[in-house]
Amino acid sequence: MIHEFDTVIYPFKIWITISSNLNEITEMFFDGETKKEFSFINTDNYEAMVLPVIKKENREVGIVICFKKHKYMRVKQISHESCHAAKYLFEHIGADIDPHEPFEYAVGFIADCCDKVRRYKQAK
Repeated sequence: MIHEFDTVIYPFKIWITISSNLNEITEMFFDGETKKEFSFINTDNYEAMVLPVIKKENREVGIVICFKKHKYMRVKQISHESCHAAKYLFEHIGADIDPHEPFEYAVGFIADCCDKVRRYKQAK
C-alpha cells in the first residue's frame, strides 16, 4: 500500500510505503531523474530509500519514501529520509535551503507524514 500526501503549498507529492517488493513503485511511477521506467540495480542492502518520481497516471511529481520493513521506521531513519526528501522538493521548486526555516518546516512535514504511516501500520 502506498500512502499519498499533498504538500499543499508546493506542486509536489509525497508517497510513502512499507515494502520490500518494489513492483508497486515501478508499476505506478517513472523514475523522476530519467523520466523513464525504473531499473533497480540492487536494493538488498537498504532499510529505506527516497526516490524522485513521476506518477504515470497523471504526471504528478514528487518522491516515494520506501521503508523496507515497519521496524526500520525509527526516528533516526525517518529524520534521515525526510532530509533527503526535502532536498528533492527544494531542488524541484528551485529553492535554496537558505534561509533555513522553510526547509526545516518541509523536513518536519515529511517526517510527520512518515510517522502517520508508521502509526497507521502499527494500529493494524
